Amino acid sequence: MMTDNRTNAYRAARRAFIAACETAGVDAIARVAPGQGADGRPLFMDAAALGARTARKAALVIADDAPGSAVLTQLLRKGVRPAPDARLVLLHAFDPARFAGAVSDGAWALDMLGAVATEDLSKVRTLKVLTLARHGETDAMHRILAARLPDAEIGITVLMPDMEPLRDRLARFPGILSAD
Repeated sequence: MMTDNRTNAYRAARRAFIAACETAGVDAIARVAPGQGADGRPLFMDAAALGARTARKAALVIADDAPGSAVLTQLLRKGVRPAPDARLVLLHAFDPARFAGAVSDGAWALDMLGAVATEDLSKVRTLKVLTLARHGETDAMHRILAARLPDAEIGITVLMPDMEPLRDRLARFPGILSAD
């Protein structure tokens, strides 16, 4: 099978993210995407949830490419932890096909975002979404999240995939990250 650089970058980023989850003692839930990479193997969206499942406030950080993936991996390696009454969900490879340079099904990615909201954020009433991607899907993301979390106040911010701006932005949401 032929492979390309984008598929290789996706595979390397996914391995690093999962390894960081394992080191941090955080389970990653994989969702298999339709289609496959240039190497003929399946592609996955991975989600890692930290903190109380019953939390009323949360941050959802979404990465869609190698730079965003590197930031999520760094967060885990640096020992990021949510405050005791908060939840932090890291979503790796929002659209794994686009990340890997394959034919994308954007509707699938949005459906899986809805599943993540239902499974990991069902009790949340204040949700801050930080997307580390260069795409214009924030309106669609907001619609999906609002449909799944009708009682939640949802704010979405697009950030360039850099560690310090992300940490600064998370710090602006009182009670999301642990002070340690």
